[in-house]
Amino acid sequence: MRKVTPEHRTQERAIRTREDLMAAARRVFARDGFEVARLQDIAQEAGKTRGALYDHFKDKEDLFFALIEENMEADGEFYRTRLTPESSREERVAALVDHMEAMLCDRKRVMLYLEFKMYAIRHPHKQKRLAELHQALCVKGMDSKLHLVPELHEDNSQKRRAIFAAFGAVLDGLALNLYFDPGALSQEEVRSRIEQMVRERVV
Repeated sequence: MRKVTPEHRTQERAIRTREDLMAAARRVFARDGFEVARLQDIAQEAGKTRGALYDHFKDKEDLFFALIEENMEADGEFYRTRLTPESSREERVAALVDHMEAMLCDRKRVMLYLEFKMYAIRHPHKQKRLAELHQALCVKGMDSKLHLVPELHEDNSQKRRAIFAAFGAVLDGLALNLYFDPGALSQEEVRSRIEQMVRERVV
């Protein structure tokens, strides 16, 4: 039986604290909105001190990107479960459409992404840096599944950026209207628009 050292216990506590803080951040961001949410409220929601929060995250933006990375890890697991390098084109299309449709149905995730983009737009001095950080995470997330969806590969950085922008434009627009006026678009119409976008890329 492996001996549990004090260092190991400390590391486990740190991991649990970080997980608790991130879970609390999701709840507070969903409840209060990204811009209004305060770090002290997140710490209180998690039952931690502000000092404990600052041990893991330097600011609210840092916490947001940690949540994005967590989302992308879950996204990667979804694709690894659904696809193999031998999957057919139709299987890849179906997986991409199912995943994007599921993302739109996750209200907390949608609201967080949209509010963060609005936050960046409202703070022009931060916008370029935040957009570049978001782009870097998107590239990392895309690269992690290229062996499963090779059609997403693009060496040219500007073209790759355009892919993210095109996908984001469609998904953000659908999300805004889906939650603003739920009766305007049926789920079938939403899925149809996502599939059209995906098929234009997965050729």
